[in-house]
Amino acid sequence: MLFKGLRTARLMAGAAAALVVSTQAQALTINLIDNGGVTGSASEQGFKIAAHYWESVISTNVTLNFGVGYSALGTGIIGSTSSSKYGVAIQDVEGALHAVASSALDQSVVLPAFTGTATVAPFGTVGTITMTRNGPLGIGKLSATTVVDSDNTKDNAAVAGTEANLKALGYDFTGVAGNDANITFSSAFNFDFNPTDGIAGGYMDFIGVAIHEMGHALGFTSGVDTYDYYLSPNGPGKNSTINWDGSTVGNILDLFRYSANGNLDWSVGTASYFSTDGGAHVFNGDAMFSTGAYSGDGRQASHFKDTASALGGCDGMNQIGVMDPTFCYGEMGVVKGDDLAAFDTIGWNLNLDVLQHPHYQFTTAQAYRSYFGAVPEPASWAMMVIGFGVVGFAARRKAKVSFA
Repeated sequence: MLFKGLRTARLMAGAAAALVVSTQAQALTINLIDNGGVTGSASEQGFKIAAHYWESVISTNVTLNFGVGYSALGTGIIGSTSSSKYGVAIQDVEGALHAVASSALDQSVVLPAFTGTATVAPFGTVGTITMTRNGPLGIGKLSATTVVDSDNTKDNAAVAGTEANLKALGYDFTGVAGNDANITFSSAFNFDFNPTDGIAGGYMDFIGVAIHEMGHALGFTSGVDTYDYYLSPNGPGKNSTINWDGSTVGNILDLFRYSANGNLDWSVGTASYFSTDGGAHVFNGDAMFSTGAYSGDGRQASHFKDTASALGGCDGMNQIGVMDPTFCYGEMGVVKGDDLAAFDTIGWNLNLDVLQHPHYQFTTAQAYRSYFGAVPEPASWAMMVIGFGVVGFAARRKAKVSFA
């Protein structure tokens, strides 16, 4: 995931005007804008199916504009999402989360507490956040240490959100030019566009990758990747110390990133997990996060943990969710309850009660079929027989490719 810039957002009602290539209208409407090479190709339908999936499961009434296209990406990178990103005071985000709360999960969520008060200008302060730093001032490649930060400075008092995520929270982007996000697929891979007969060996599940990339645009991101980048061999912090006190680093999803009960953890390389109860429990018992591409576990922190299995982590059914950091040739994408819980928690309203269906699973084959027919009722989603995950098993390659 790449981000176009950090700005200030306004909390008001409103949405950007609809643009071209619209999918069918739902409470959520995703307009697809061809950035090159999509219209008239098999990928056009694939992007529409992915957009339709998110429209069918999200009930938040906003319009999003996603640019889609192809380009040469880095070696082994299958897809990338670039989103406009805005900094907002944590107290404002938490107020917005309360305002849009509608589900049983929303009602049970424990948000980080403030040590300051709402009168502290311009930010309230989260009590303690573990961050990767070089001593008390900042982060450095050569002597990075993990410290607890509880001062009243911007890096632990504000978070950044993607434009789409902030729209879900009621922020106003009327008059803001450009797309909410731009999704780019690598031109170096072969894609399977019809998963109903399995994903062919040597091919990537196009719809699964598109659902994943749209998930990043919707807000599945982490500021831990920013820290990690500055720690990288080519990062700006490799030979110097960076003072983060005046910067917005954490993302909205990071308000639910913990390493222990009560310990909000944005450090690189630390075992961290998605929790909706203040860190007391790992959601669903398995919702671990990746910890950093450079100084962590080798995978971007804006993903769930890359899981190992008998197939080398190449079975979508055994992964934590579609927001896994890698895809394999021949692997079918599967959206799971952990994925939807994360989106519910960061402000999206859903057409399904995740707490009632924590083990929800929905394959891209089902997404393909639902696009051409009736969308299943939410209560039936968790009950559907998943019979597609092992189709083409013998043809699978265990080699993985990553997202950017």
